[in-house]
Amino acid sequence: MISPLVGKALPYIISVVVLLGSAMAGAIWLLMQERDSLNQSVGTLEQTNKQYTETIQLNATDYDALQAELQLRDSLVSQALQAQQQAERKANETAERLRKALQNDACANTRHPDAVTDSLRRQPTGSKDED
Repeated sequence: MISPLVGKALPYIISVVVLLGSAMAGAIWLLMQERDSLNQSVGTLEQTNKQYTETIQLNATDYDALQAELQLRDSLVSQALQAQQQAERKANETAERLRKALQNDACANTRHPDAVTDSLRRQPTGSKDED
């Protein structure tokens, strides 16, 4: 049968086995709680990641729209600058032609009296009432 030594040690062995079983059950319970907590964290992080992805997509769409608007504005500015340069070039050509045309004109190169200049300045130039 059971030896007396085993009989005396059996309650201790059973206590140790029960204690180890309880410790393992407690460790398993703690690990399951931690797993549940981590699963909740993963779910929250996935939602946050989806929100960030949507925000990035919206920002990319806005960026593309702004980029297109900037390109349009740059194009319009370039066209305006070209038109301004062309107008300045034509004005300079016209001024040069007038200067050359008046260069040999004695009347145009003669200084007028101050009274004539003042009189010309006071007269209206091409108003609508003038017929």
